[in-house]
Amino acid sequence: MPGRGEETGSNRIGFPLLRFFGRTGILMRVPGSAPGRSESRTGNRDEDASRARPTGVNGTMRFDVHRMLECTFTALLISVSLSLEVSAAESEFIDAGRGDVRVVLPTDLDPDERLPLILLLHSFAYSGEIEEAYLRFSEQVDEQRFILCLPDGRRNITGQRYWNATPACCDIFNQNPDDSTYLIEVLELLQESYAIDGDRLHIVGHSNGGFMAHRMICEHDGLFAGIATLASATFADPDACVLETPVHVLQVHGTIDPVIRFGGGCLPGGCYPSASETQLMVAADNQCGRRPDPTPDPIDLVPALSGAETEVTVFRESCAPGGTAELWRVVGGGHNPPFDGRFAREVTRWLLEKSRSSLPGDLDGDGRVDASDLGLLLASWGFCAGCPADLDQDGSVGGGDLGGLIALWSG
Repeated sequence: MPGRGEETGSNRIGFPLLRFFGRTGILMRVPGSAPGRSESRTGNRDEDASRARPTGVNGTMRFDVHRMLECTFTALLISVSLSLEVSAAESEFIDAGRGDVRVVLPTDLDPDERLPLILLLHSFAYSGEIEEAYLRFSEQVDEQRFILCLPDGRRNITGQRYWNATPACCDIFNQNPDDSTYLIEVLELLQESYAIDGDRLHIVGHSNGGFMAHRMICEHDGLFAGIATLASATFADPDACVLETPVHVLQVHGTIDPVIRFGGGCLPGGCYPSASETQLMVAADNQCGRRPDPTPDPIDLVPALSGAETEVTVFRESCAPGGTAELWRVVGGGHNPPFDGRFAREVTRWLLEKSRSSLPGDLDGDGRVDASDLGLLLASWGFCAGCPADLDQDGSVGGGDLGGLIALWSG
């Protein structure tokens, strides 16, 4: 059973001395800031430890030592300057076999209220606490009403926490921990301990954590409603992950990320596809059409970048119910874009609008048949063989499908 922690409130770790800057998220001192309390459980932060480059005719992989040292220095800055701040949300702890895992709950939680769940999977050499300090999802727990869980990966032989995700990232020393099973055990314990909406199980993953999110939806087909990843990719081999059940997938990726490159690349364990290739793979598995939806307006996620810097590409209207493939392209963003609270707010909103769908007529996968689905049906009107809005499967969307949707209406 979970134990209630003594801390309430800001279940996030603040950055009193530091601010994220630049392409790689280098941390720099903010003049006049006061030192904060140290966090003893963070370990070293070696941001995706070693971006490797193919060298020579045989493509031998080598570590980028400069990047490793740069990120280790960042880890040292974090470890001596993080401090806990007080907020409204409450923390409890569970243990699924690897030690305490923090769970952040709304302050006025009704034990019978079924809430969505977000698992936050940290980057290489981070911890759940450090990742939360950076992305700040706990600030949304009360406002958007969900349960947030912050598990930690195992440490490798040099002390960095990581997830054994895809071949590319990031079991560098071939220790082969079964993180997929562990996360399912965490999930099962959460479901035993809290009233969780089983149709709205979500994952947010950063870098190595994002690779792990892709592994989870591949190995546990149909379990999760959606994932949102920052600076990551799916399996390079399309046959290694074939989604039988549609799932909502949001990718966020900086165009000048030097660690997990927007255009794809290689790490010591292997290579990974580009952000666009990952989106197209997910779109294909979600039975989406070949062309994306009309381009939405850009989003302003990074205050340090001018204007609305994040361009959006969406496959939704032509996809099977319960499936989406969306890419947020952060123009000028690096591996650790200097987000404020907007990133967590927008990503949480995106996820919580999604659910697993087994309802005929639920074209947007939100668990209801309503005006949004009607709009999607009307947008598909006419010849549309095989499209989700063709409810009677006669090769076109017409009056029969409209009548069927109205009969399924849940408002």
